[in-house]
Amino acid sequence: MLLLLLACGPSSDDIVRNLQSPNPVVREDSAKIARNVTTSPEMTSALIGILNDPSPRAQQNAIETLVDLHAVEAVPHLCALLENQELSISIQHSVIDALGRLRSPNAVPSLVQYLENDMSNPALDAIWALGYIGDMSALDVLSELRMHSDPYVVHNATVALRELRP
Repeated sequence: MLLLLLACGPSSDDIVRNLQSPNPVVREDSAKIARNVTTSPEMTSALIGILNDPSPRAQQNAIETLVDLHAVEAVPHLCALLENQELSISIQHSVIDALGRLRSPNAVPSLVQYLENDMSNPALDAIWALGYIGDMSALDVLSELRMHSDPYVVHNATVALRELRP
């Protein structure tokens, strides 16, 4: 009987409780384990709360889990996180990847703004994300990037432009 209980794993309620733990390792592990548990609105909300966790590993795991759970409701929170100037580069790129993979047109203004903040050295993953989302509101910035001096930027912008659809 005990083996049966152990084999069942944590519930959504357990994950929610653990995501609020004062122990960062528990939060980190719970954010990762959550992708293997039947989701609930409370669990999704708790994962969104972890996006602002002081632990970069907890943030990273929450981002990946939210994408795995197709939690489109996390897009506004991910966009807000992307605007945080103090965010580490690795978390920025994870957020950009997540926004692209969630494919929500609501992410386009934040991604466009992110690119426009440094047009001399645009992030290739943000260009990819805009193409993957495929929303026409990215047309202007992607068209401008086709005139960039860096051939990688030009190539990625061209590929992204092919994916836009009205």
